[in-house]
Amino acid sequence: MKKLTLSLFIVLALSLAAAAAAPEYHTVDKGDTLYGLAQRYEATVVEFLDFNPGITPDNLKVGQKLLIPVEPLWSYHVVQPGDSSTSLAKQYQVPEELLRAANGLESSKLNPGEMIRIPIHFYLGDSKEAVTHTVEIGDTLYEIAVQYQVTLAELVKWNQLKDPNEIIAGQVLIVG
Repeated sequence: MKKLTLSLFIVLALSLAAAAAAPEYHTVDKGDTLYGLAQRYEATVVEFLDFNPGITPDNLKVGQKLLIPVEPLWSYHVVQPGDSSTSLAKQYQVPEELLRAANGLESSKLNPGEMIRIPIHFYLGDSKEAVTHTVEIGDTLYEIAVQYQVTLAELVKWNQLKDPNEIIAGQVLIVG
């Protein structure tokens, strides 16, 4: 039972991390107002303004793309020599344009020693979701490895199996 609970927890954690809110946009239609959009997306006008620097609330343009606000979650980074917004976006796996907007940066150049905000609420992570297999009576780890074209060693590592011969029906395994 402990293995099943641990496996389900790992799958859930991987799924949540993979879905950690890639940025979503709203394309302005005729008649859209910032107040109406805030109500529609359960946000405030101030949150829309914070997430979309430079927009004018009373002058939305049809076709304009607005970032839909999400619960902000920030990390902070002290810039080191050689850092750029491009390298930090890649390092933290967030969209560079949003990292730059969060810090009011017009270029990718950063000054060593300055502290910048990392919008980790837009963590992109690995776009690949974990693939799972529910063990059925008679399954062997070898057959599962062959079925999903992975190695036994990978299955043992991904699922933290102490004994590869001890899998049980109903157990959920990460297989890719």
